[in-house]
Amino acid sequence: MNEEDNAPKITPIQRIGAMGYRLMNAVLRLTDIRLVALFGRCLGYLVWMASKSRRRIVARNMRIVADPTLRQDKLSSMVRRNMVRTVMNLACSLKTGIMTDKEAARSILVVGRDEFEKAGIEGRTAICAVPHAGNWEILARTRPLFPKVEHYGCMYRRLTNPLLEKIVYNTRTMFGCEMFSKEDGLRAVFKLARSGGLLGVLSDQFTQEGLFMPYFGKVTGVTPLPALIYKRCKGKGELFSVFTRNIALGKWEAIMNRTIELPEDCTEVDEITMQVNLAIEKCQKENILDGFWMHHRWKCTGKFAPENVFSNELIEKYATLPFRMLVCMPERFEEAALLLPMLRILKRSRIDAQLGIICPVEQKAYWQQFRELVSFVVTTDERRNTLATQLNADEIYKDGPFDILFMFSENKKLIHELDSILPVHVAGFANNPLTRKIRFNSKYTVASTTPRSRTEDYLEGFRRVHGQKPIEQDFAPLQGSAETGTFIAPFSTLGTADSWPQQNWAELVSKLGNVTLLALPSDKEKAEKMAAELKCDCCICKPEEIAAKLGANSTLYAVDGLLPTLAAQTGCKCTVLMASRHAERYPLNIGEGHRYLSNHTPCHPCHSTSCDQQTPCTAGVTVDDMLG
Repeated sequence: MNEEDNAPKITPIQRIGAMGYRLMNAVLRLTDIRLVALFGRCLGYLVWMASKSRRRIVARNMRIVADPTLRQDKLSSMVRRNMVRTVMNLACSLKTGIMTDKEAARSILVVGRDEFEKAGIEGRTAICAVPHAGNWEILARTRPLFPKVEHYGCMYRRLTNPLLEKIVYNTRTMFGCEMFSKEDGLRAVFKLARSGGLLGVLSDQFTQEGLFMPYFGKVTGVTPLPALIYKRCKGKGELFSVFTRNIALGKWEAIMNRTIELPEDCTEVDEITMQVNLAIEKCQKENILDGFWMHHRWKCTGKFAPENVFSNELIEKYATLPFRMLVCMPERFEEAALLLPMLRILKRSRIDAQLGIICPVEQKAYWQQFRELVSFVVTTDERRNTLATQLNADEIYKDGPFDILFMFSENKKLIHELDSILPVHVAGFANNPLTRKIRFNSKYTVASTTPRSRTEDYLEGFRRVHGQKPIEQDFAPLQGSAETGTFIAPFSTLGTADSWPQQNWAELVSKLGNVTLLALPSDKEKAEKMAAELKCDCCICKPEEIAAKLGANSTLYAVDGLLPTLAAQTGCKCTVLMASRHAERYPLNIGEGHRYLSNHTPCHPCHSTSCDQQTPCTAGVTVDDMLG
């Protein structure tokens, strides 16, 4: 069976696409490049007006490459000008390969020709790091200008349409430029590097398989190919940053004399790649608007950067903008508190990680106490201070655009508020009703047959989707109080279904001796009254104050709800009476030595806020059961 038999079958759509491209080329051959550029500018204005999603992408990129504090009019102006120029350059690139020699001589100005040619003769190799800027297709047309160079090549990515790929390939190579497809491997590329010549690599394309290091001060996936080729040259190679820029209507410069000087101790692939990044950054900063910023250059995917391609030392030295993660907390505080191990995983997932919390007002002070984890906390239900206003405050806005949003809230009102921070990579549970409103790029599935805790739902998603595994430190208790004490928490945030008869609490207090009744401010009146009847101390404690009251030397007897969850995070030993929920599904996920009590009646667990039975299930749990 020959190679043609193995080739994929060409579809009718691909044939129509190839015919349309040939027809377009026939028209372009008869059209002056300046007229094509003018048409491209007009088309660029239409794209700018019609494509809101592209405007967002360009605005995001502009804040990274130009200034993270850019806002409103200035940012919008830069977005418009870049999109118009980009579409113009793309339109002219279609004409570039079929221009006559006279048109090419009039439209292309080469700077540094002699210096560039010298680096690619007599067995030497010039490795060119080329950014997507201006009309980069003119570089293939410059081949006849270097007659002394035996090999003149460039890396490229094949088109999915084989008919169209053949036409474009022939156009690019008709003047002697050798094209190397990444799909064919690197053997031919390394052969050229060893034999000598000029070789171009589009070095600013995002790659998940490459190295993760700063580019314009923000970490992203970059290709190490220029550095690998340079090392294969074994001392006979020289690195250049080559770029093109638009200087007039239908006219471009190709800057070819920018050598990349490597420090003496710069020998490793990641160090060389970093110097390449800095060099092409410098080139693009000369005219930011010529860059191709209409794609997600600093994208976030489901998989975080693998450790083996993450250069922490270079990131600490060169990165200035963090990898920004937002966690939109569940509305229920009891559910939100379960996410503490997940937040710890997020914080250690990347050295440049910055974590922000979106939550209801009642959770704000609690999350603000985790200063080593959380950089900022914004709220969802403040009337005079909307979520969008908070996220756009100078102190938060200055660190650049957000990269990923973990959506664990099911509040539909948030969609409009969060619209201003998109596009970001959105992750969350597949059964979240908000998936019908916004696209979840990464979805976590909930096990329907295997019983596991709610915390495990989150952690399984991180293992399977993001490749992040928990470690023992993720479940370490907080630094709680060192004082010894015994506490009871008779009031639940889950409702009256999670309650225990007061006479049982009275008997428990009599057997325990010196006891303090612990309650949240919302239960202050009930707590003080009950404490007086039980003749015990009463402590009204906000969620963020729990760690100052409880610790590893404390013991808590409580009904299910927020308080035992927060108490367990301090290392406090908790005995919890579970009524409306099941301990296998909602265990305390921090600390050890916890006990769970329940009376497994037919209606347990009911997940109700109030009990509708004559005799509640908790009545069957005795004081001796509680004491163990």
